[in-house]
Amino acid sequence: MKRPGGTVLLVIVLLSILMFRVSRVIFPVRDESPAFSTTNPGYVTVYLGSGFKNQGYHQIIDGMLAADVILMAGFQVTPKLRESLAQKGPLRSGEGLEIDQLNTKAIEVRRFFVPSGQRITLGIPLHPDTMKANDWQALPGIGPRLAERILADRQKNGDFGNLEALERVKGIGNGTVKRLSEFF
Repeated sequence: MKRPGGTVLLVIVLLSILMFRVSRVIFPVRDESPAFSTTNPGYVTVYLGSGFKNQGYHQIIDGMLAADVILMAGFQVTPKLRESLAQKGPLRSGEGLEIDQLNTKAIEVRRFFVPSGQRITLGIPLHPDTMKANDWQALPGIGPRLAERILADRQKNGDFGNLEALERVKGIGNGTVKRLSEFF
């Protein structure tokens, strides 16, 4: 006995719908930002730039100093450079390092925060006291004028300390702080 083509098609459609529904339970969709997180407890994500053999983002143990990372990368660090780097404290997520070297000796180190767009993509929380104008403008609803007002306020009144303190800036209210909180 021959089955009609419509029945086979109906079975295929119903199985597809069932598989789709089951996959949504097994792999739920979340509306969280970022789409993925690269952070592990006890580790920080740092960028190793020019001068390093393996450039890119790397996770290191929380509390490590820049000199330790440079040593792990196979470079020598003079005591004077080590002391200078230690004064800046341990590396934090979202920071980057670049070095100038002579053979295997690090002679100059640049420590900086990577642009906020990259930190957002990687799921690295931002901090209002480390951001520049272009970092603020990467956030939704923050234009050039508001970014400049934020920087001027920080210059005049000191660091914010936390995101909620941004409300002291003209043009930023509780709603803006709530909207931006997912990035901080």
